[in-house]
Amino acid sequence: MGVPNNIQNGDVPDAVPLMANFNYLGDGKGVRQGTFNELTAFASTAPVTPFLCWATDQKQLLFYCGDTSMGNAGFILVAGG
Repeated sequence: MGVPNNIQNGDVPDAVPLMANFNYLGDGKGVRQGTFNELTAFASTAPVTPFLCWATDQKQLLFYCGDTSMGNAGFILVAGG
């Protein structure tokens, strides 16, 4: 499922669709979060589907690219501590 309201560049949306999109992203649907092991398990359910994620145990923002030959089993470090 994608972001609930399709807002295009140049649109000036009212608060309802804008908040729905922020709530969707903030609820962990747009940026998945969990331990690295949990994220790896999630990636295995749809191995070719990319997603952004926050590894809570490693304090790292990662991108799962859908290609397990890249990075760390498909996970590429974006930023981390």
